[in-house]
Amino acid sequence: MAIDYSRRKQVRKGVTKGQYEAITEAMRLIVEEDRERGIDSLSEFVCAACARPRTMVGSVEYDGIRLCNDCATAFEVARVDHTAGSCAEFVSARTAGRN
Repeated sequence: MAIDYSRRKQVRKGVTKGQYEAITEAMRLIVEEDRERGIDSLSEFVCAACARPRTMVGSVEYDGIRLCNDCATAFEVARVDHTAGSCAEFVSARTAGRN
């Protein structure tokens, strides 16, 4: 789902449109590089944040915590926005409503 920036300069309190675009571009490059390196697109894991089976392609590991590309993107935005200090904090906040 794409975010419409036509009316907003900031995505969140501290994240500008330019910062968000830079983060999403970097995360897109991770996917592209994983494909070029031959990461098996059928290889899956369960994302620590969204708890869904996701492809290894584009996933990122932070201090032993693996996130899918979508959640890793959200985490990077949260870090820039200072709403998540660590991946563990981010995952804890994401999973709090599931328990």
